[in-house]
Amino acid sequence: MVAVNIDKTEIREGIKEGIYTKMHKHSNPFPDIEDPDDYSGQDHSVLLYINQSYNVAGVKSFFGDTPPLEGNIRVPIYLYEKIDMKYNLYMLTQNDFTVLKVCDGFNSIEEIAGITQIPLEKVEEIIEALRKKRLVQVIKRSEV
Repeated sequence: MVAVNIDKTEIREGIKEGIYTKMHKHSNPFPDIEDPDDYSGQDHSVLLYINQSYNVAGVKSFFGDTPPLEGNIRVPIYLYEKIDMKYNLYMLTQNDFTVLKVCDGFNSIEEIAGITQIPLEKVEEIIEALRKKRLVQVIKRSEV
């Protein structure tokens, strides 16, 4: 179990863009050095996704900076750090913004559908529309 401190204001601001996302990096400062199976002293990351109902929509935990992958998967990555909804230059829907926020390079298209609770076929359509607007790039990642 990992405790992650999050400011309520930070969550409210993130939810305005569709879904709140948080990456928390940490390591155990007091690992059991006598236990050869205790890897808690190594750097590891937790990804947290909170939806507009303030429910945890997804959590990932992994060692290092990127989660392990199984096989070849398609991973959409947003090309801009932050898109301000009030300007809405690309005329995006709320679902578009929600999907865009989860295109962080850590989730496959199937995982995005699970986190956002949007049907996979609709997520595929949204990602294709975002790709055409040059807001995301879909890459194929595989376990190296």
